[in-house]
Amino acid sequence: MSGETTAVIRGRVYGAVQLRHTEQGTPAARFTVIQVPREYDRARRQWHDGEPVPVICTVTGPLARHVAECLTDTVHVIATGNLALRAGLLHLDAAQVGVDLAHHVAYIDDTLPAVLAGRAPAQPPRTTAAPEDAYRAQPGPAAPPAAVPADWWRSPSISRETVTAPGR
Repeated sequence: MSGETTAVIRGRVYGAVQLRHTEQGTPAARFTVIQVPREYDRARRQWHDGEPVPVICTVTGPLARHVAECLTDTVHVIATGNLALRAGLLHLDAAQVGVDLAHHVAYIDDTLPAVLAGRAPAQPPRTTAAPEDAYRAQPGPAAPPAAVPADWWRSPSISRETVTAPGR
């Protein structure tokens, strides 16, 4: 739709996420994000917190289920969507919501440690070496890691030409 204001908000979830279902059975979630802008005071030469801005966020569909399962009070999030002012309050119809990795560690299904997932960690394969070969089978001391230059992030190790879209 044209005329909508797309916005990105970054803040903390305030309170519990409410999950409901429409008459058609579509999940819908609603939660509040408190965004606190940082302002620079030039006279004092320091940053300070501005006035907190509450934003009521709504999501529907599978995202609503994920939000209800993953987000709790005080979790830092980043959300994008269409912003509107309704009855003096900011409302964000969010299209995307994610945990702010500047403040949290997040695991996805593929990276969840086995202990946290409730499954036993994979055991290393057993060797059936003879006792006299057991000494030779022991690994030697690990090689020291290569030194990383202090400005490694500035090196052009990846160029635009070497990066391709997934599935190509």
